[in-house]
Amino acid sequence: MEQAERQAESKQTELPCRIVKRKNDATASSSSICGVTSRLFWEDKAPGYPHPFEEDILSFTEAISGIIEARCLSIKGAKILDIGCGTGAFALPLALQGASVTALDISENMLKRLTAEAQHRGIHGVKTIRASWKNIDPYNAGLSGHFDVVLSALSIAVGTKKDILKMEECSKQWCICIASGKIRRDALCEQILRAFRAPLNPRPDIRKIREALEGLGRTFSYESFAAAERETKTPVQIAEGVAKRLAASGKIPNEPRILATILALYDGYVGEDSAIECELSSDMGILMWRTDRTNYEG
Repeated sequence: MEQAERQAESKQTELPCRIVKRKNDATASSSSICGVTSRLFWEDKAPGYPHPFEEDILSFTEAISGIIEARCLSIKGAKILDIGCGTGAFALPLALQGASVTALDISENMLKRLTAEAQHRGIHGVKTIRASWKNIDPYNAGLSGHFDVVLSALSIAVGTKKDILKMEECSKQWCICIASGKIRRDALCEQILRAFRAPLNPRPDIRKIREALEGLGRTFSYESFAAAERETKTPVQIAEGVAKRLAASGKIPNEPRILATILALYDGYVGEDSAIECELSSDMGILMWRTDRTNYEG
């Protein structure tokens, strides 16, 4: 297989920032906390998860759908499996476009929100399965060879060769994986995360998934585009975000200490309710490959 040309990574310049060094006592490991691999983690996260029809979420989903259809993949009438569907950011808009969607997620609360939104908007053609992709047996679950498209979009469910092989087992034609690659933050936000050894990118990296496909000898198409966001947050909200990242990695965060450290980083120039602009940009990647052709060039 002819390997796709790797993109050069842009250099990142960090602005000088004074870090207040502390003992690593803002977190503690715990065998009772399982992070993002735990169903309870996602059940707890579901109430605050993004709404699938928020303007920025929907515009992103529609942009991805456009890229998919540009590859001559018709969404209308397609049977689609959405792995790690969350609250339905992809499942519901795809169903509106005429697809028959099976939405799979480890969290019952995520699926409840998805179902409620589908009923509210009168969206048909969506059924749900509560299961862990890591543990499911596609054959016993009746998923083998059942779908035209198997999709994993911004989900932790797919990241290894074993996960990819399960996708292929379920697909009659296409597999699609969407994930972020290199992430760039403003210097201070980066320093805050590093101060607590919080994961900088807790989801699977598209570059790793691409390497896994290459290791399996698959031929695929790959597209990437820049995604950027700017948010205004208070130190309290930033501390909450750091705490969530630590919890996702299986640690118990000490949120008051995280907040105190963030305020110290600003040398007293901001208070708990001050507005701070946070910028983040990433290289988003889309991998598409066919399971019914061995020589697909994209």
